[in-house]
Amino acid sequence: MVNWKEIAKIDSHIHLMPEEVRQANIETGGKFVVYGGLEDYKRLMEKYNIEAAFIMPFNDPYMLSMDFTVESVHKNLAQIIEGQEQKLYAFADVDLRLEIKETLRELDRVLAHENFLGIKIHPNNAAYPIDGLYYKEILSYAEKNNRLVEIHSYPKDHLVDDLCSPARIKKALEPYPRLRVSIAHLGGFHYQEFFGLPYYFNISAILNAYVDRLGLEKTNEILRKLGVDRLVFASDYPDNRSLKADEIYDKYFQSLNQMDFTQEEAEKICRTNALKMIGKA
Repeated sequence: MVNWKEIAKIDSHIHLMPEEVRQANIETGGKFVVYGGLEDYKRLMEKYNIEAAFIMPFNDPYMLSMDFTVESVHKNLAQIIEGQEQKLYAFADVDLRLEIKETLRELDRVLAHENFLGIKIHPNNAAYPIDGLYYKEILSYAEKNNRLVEIHSYPKDHLVDDLCSPARIKKALEPYPRLRVSIAHLGGFHYQEFFGLPYYFNISAILNAYVDRLGLEKTNEILRKLGVDRLVFASDYPDNRSLKADEIYDKYFQSLNQMDFTQEEAEKICRTNALKMIGKA
């Protein structure tokens, strides 16, 4: 049996909070405030053999700044990863309140820093569909500049046309065949739409939701159909719809340990595929 906890890994989707934001909201007791501190996460990295992690913004500047601007979000993310070279990286944020020209200028500025790996798009947090004109400009920019784009896809079960649904994502990506894409959360329970497609798929937030509803064997089958060479380990720590923050990693490894992946396949999912995705393999 493969021991997923012991494999050297990259967690390709986590959330950490700037300390000033945590302190300003400490009385709320929310999971991002309680569990989203840098020092606490560094201890988890050591415990679970996490060599590196990618910090994701929310497309909601109220989450990661005190003056609620995307520029401050990027400043705060840069401060979190400063001094953590080759351990912590970040993705650039998008704020739809800005004119698209302003957004593209800000992306140019922040992506000049090598520790910012790509662009995060979260249609649901932004309340804007992935196939909307604003995102088309960003996707075109990313393809032209060879930038990785991560797209949130965890639609409501009953909405095939949800803002982040696989059907919408496929439509939005058709004009950009050379774009590097990572799909977060596997499209939720619309996962079949992604079978056979050439994107990367990270298992953040969704793994144990599949196991709880569909069973271990079916979850194993879904992951294989998405493709061992395209799967990327990720947790969404400290966020999860069915798990408490302090049980996410243990529950993930408990489930993965019972699946039929070989050691070589597990190492691809844990590390190699993520390096290929970000162009460092």
